[in-house]
Amino acid sequence: MVKNYILFLSFILFFKLGNAQITSLPLKIIDDMPRHTSFILDNSQTKRSNVNPKTCVVDTVEYGRQRGTAFFTVTVSSGRSLGQLYDCPSPITLNGFTFYAFVTANPPSPKTMRMICNVYNAGADSLPTGSPLRSDTITIDSTFGGGVLSRIEKHCSFAPITLNNKYILTVETDSTTMNAGVVTNSYTAGNGRRNNLNCGSINGFWYNGRNLNVGGVPFDCDILLHPHVKYNFGTDFTINNQCYNLADSVKCTNASFNNISGSKVYNRYEYFNLGNFCHQWNNGVNQFTNTNIVNYVTKYTVKQDYKIRLISRIYGYRGPALFNPCIDTTIKTLYFRPDVPQAIGNPNVCIGDSAQIVASSGDTGVVYEWFRKPTNPSPFLVGSTYKISQVMANDTVYLRARNKTCLSNFRTVIIRANKYPTTLSFKDDSICAGSRAILKATTDAGNVLWFSNLNDIVPIFTGDIYQTPILMNDFKYYIEANNAGCKLLPRQEVNIRVGADFAPNPPVVSNDTLVCLSNGTDVEISATPGSGLSVRWFNTNSGGAPIGFNNTYLFTPTFRETKILYADAFNGVCGSSRVPVRISVEDYPLLNGVNQPTICSGDSAVVIANLSYGTVKWYDSESSNTELFDGTRFVSYPSANQDYYIETVSGACVNPSRTKITVTVNKAPEITKVWADTICTKNPATFKAVVNGPGLIRWYESETSDVVVGSGNTFKSPVLNGPQRYWVGTVNAGCFGPRSSAIPLVNGSPFTGFSFEILTWQQVRLSPINAGSGAVKWHFGDGKTSTLNTVTHRYEQVGTYDVKLIITSIVNGCKDSTTLPVSIETSSLKAINLDKSISVYPNPTNHSLNISGINNNDFSNQVKIYKMNGMLVNEYTIDPFSDIQVLNLSDLNSGMYILKIDGYKPVLFNKLD
Repeated sequence: MVKNYILFLSFILFFKLGNAQITSLPLKIIDDMPRHTSFILDNSQTKRSNVNPKTCVVDTVEYGRQRGTAFFTVTVSSGRSLGQLYDCPSPITLNGFTFYAFVTANPPSPKTMRMICNVYNAGADSLPTGSPLRSDTITIDSTFGGGVLSRIEKHCSFAPITLNNKYILTVETDSTTMNAGVVTNSYTAGNGRRNNLNCGSINGFWYNGRNLNVGGVPFDCDILLHPHVKYNFGTDFTINNQCYNLADSVKCTNASFNNISGSKVYNRYEYFNLGNFCHQWNNGVNQFTNTNIVNYVTKYTVKQDYKIRLISRIYGYRGPALFNPCIDTTIKTLYFRPDVPQAIGNPNVCIGDSAQIVASSGDTGVVYEWFRKPTNPSPFLVGSTYKISQVMANDTVYLRARNKTCLSNFRTVIIRANKYPTTLSFKDDSICAGSRAILKATTDAGNVLWFSNLNDIVPIFTGDIYQTPILMNDFKYYIEANNAGCKLLPRQEVNIRVGADFAPNPPVVSNDTLVCLSNGTDVEISATPGSGLSVRWFNTNSGGAPIGFNNTYLFTPTFRETKILYADAFNGVCGSSRVPVRISVEDYPLLNGVNQPTICSGDSAVVIANLSYGTVKWYDSESSNTELFDGTRFVSYPSANQDYYIETVSGACVNPSRTKITVTVNKAPEITKVWADTICTKNPATFKAVVNGPGLIRWYESETSDVVVGSGNTFKSPVLNGPQRYWVGTVNAGCFGPRSSAIPLVNGSPFTGFSFEILTWQQVRLSPINAGSGAVKWHFGDGKTSTLNTVTHRYEQVGTYDVKLIITSIVNGCKDSTTLPVSIETSSLKAINLDKSISVYPNPTNHSLNISGINNNDFSNQVKIYKMNGMLVNEYTIDPFSDIQVLNLSDLNSGMYILKIDGYKPVLFNKLD
């Protein structure tokens, strides 16, 4: 028995018997159904939304027909199927599809054949994968109707199925004796537009249409398989800045490419590049001002919330949505971002008193939130006023404004709890006329304020020590202890008694001076009185006993302090105004610690010196006089290991020894070269990198990816079907270097699908599907090979052989192979009796075939010969009363044929050359 496994994509031909010659004409397919190319701007609206999507009615998606400039028919038979890939941007419900087909009997006959309609999931290769998800079997006949599409339209249906990924519709058949013609759009005009949506099966193996051809013409077309779909349409969009500032442009991105409305397969307007007219935007300023565009940009001049509306429409191909589109609406509110609110109120509060801070903003409709910490998830108070009835300690809160989900930045509000002063100590003073009094007062909290009158509001001085003007008479001053508004009342009276004797002029004293403790020296200060006067030294501003009587005074420092000594000129009766001399006792600080950071090249190094007081000066060498920085926190950007020298300073006291600090700079090795192989498709590529230093080498799929796909100088990629860029980067001690990339040169490999036909005498005929200009080599599985393009091979033994086809491109040297199992069975055809009296011989035959035993008046006078694909090739009229009839087979090519006499079982015979 002959098994035919050849896929032959061609025009279906009319055949007519005339003088034993065959005349063939290509069929003409006529598209008699309307094309809807005009568009309608529909202003209707709906209350549906993306959260409550509109359910659209069933549509027949005629994407393939819409793209057709002409239409052809392609044969389908047992082992030969056709399919069409469909995208699925959002869930759809499929319950059948429409296609155009007929039985290719010639001349037309009442015979019928089964067509199997299947739905498959699409694999990564855009081919059917797994078992059919749904299936329906319908019967078609040979009605052709002049090639008018409406006459050969067929429909299959099945239980609805919801799909959420790409799917493939296929038409198949289990008929081994007949072919069906299935309509496609024009592959000669490239109606498929290289989208690779169609596919075909050979021997049960599916191939992309790009790997098939029709007489050398690429099979670039769509199979007219039109799905019946229903879907929920929930139009939606995103706003790039949901909380906008008034200066911002607001961009709205349509989610149309994630739903049906953005698909030209399902939305006819998208197919005609009229997608703008499917979407209507309103920015909420004026409900009558709309914009038709896919993605929308707007800018506002008034700060407020706005409702942005999107109305979207889907115009189907055949369903009710053809002129009454499926409409859906989404409305989203755009909120403004509030300004940082103001905090109004006195933040300085006396302990035990109440405090009140009021939030204020120019934004209307905002809510004020108060937090203990900016990181707290919830505010402790919502409202404009924060009130503390009795302040006992300092309090820090954080205030922000909220407009729905839009938040301002925080404002820090510090409420200081100030202590009431409880003591105010002072002394009255006595001076001689013409001198100044130095008055001193102290308090346990805050400052001392000095007033000339009891009820004065503005003080004449603030501080502990007040030196009066020259006084000639007794005088009173009033003092008040005030700690940030917290007062100790009533005011106290300070009396200066002025004697009748006149005081001498004060002495001339030495300048204020500074001494460093580390120097270990005493400080000598001096005072020069007027003629005939002596000098007295005091350690208080008034009163007290003198601590020295010479023109000089030697002070021994013991700790850091500011020491004030006073000198006056004394005439034996009155002392002059006391004149202060300040001695600042300082010392250079000692380091309490300093970090020595390790950084990556290009990063900043932050070195922090810990001191109890004073500051730090930074130098780049131990002896340099050029100061780099002054402060305890030094930031630098060294490119290599760097030493710094720090000098501690307080006032004029400088540490004579500098401390060395080292910043260690790690650097990732530099990539000096990166390259990739030149490969053939369906092979991995080897990438290599050369670096100039120690460290790790890591490979990535993108410049920003954190996923490491390989490591080391060499990386082997997965199998590639086209150019694929990979990135390489280095890391050393946690430091990452810049990434470099390479992309391999990928040469196309030949397509190695092939068909085979099992013949008699343990032979098989093999043909490549699309060898192109490649060099062919067959491995028959029995140790023998051949380099012929189409070859017939005979096996010595029966069995199953793995036949391998290797095609090598003569352009780039790339090769590919396909292996298929071929089963060879014992086959010796002999003469076969139709019944007890009729037999056909010889079988196999060369030029003629004998039919004997025909002497029956009931016998039909018609004998027909068919090809194995069911096509009628010859028809004979014979004499039923003749004992032997001879059929002339000289016009038949070699191969297997079917002999059919009405009323008898068919006979298989083999025609030899």
